Amino acid sequence: MIKTIADGIRFLLEIATVVLLIIAGFNSSDLVVKLTVGVIVPVLGILFWGRFMAPMSLHRLPTIGRVITEILIFGGTSLATYLLTTHKAALIYGSIALIDTLIEHLIP
Repeated sequence: MIKTIADGIRFLLEIATVVLLIIAGFNSSDLVVKLTVGVIVPVLGILFWGRFMAPMSLHRLPTIGRVITEILIFGGTSLATYLLTTHKAALIYGSIALIDTLIEHLIP
């Protein structure tokens, strides 16, 4: 039951990651940051996630690789959100990402 709820939250978290990166990027006044964080990083993130992180992927990373990648992606999104938008949104997102990642990898 908890795992099913965590999977639903994970899906919403993946969508929130893309949305927050786009918002954070376009909140910057620097054109290079806007394009990099707001466009390039989300597109590359979607492609990477689909290829190496998705449950049905033929090239799915082993557990330790997924954990490290999740820390980098969710942590990076939290940091970008913190620096370029509101601190509150970053803390809420980061807390949900942390709890969901722990549930995802510690509960069988």
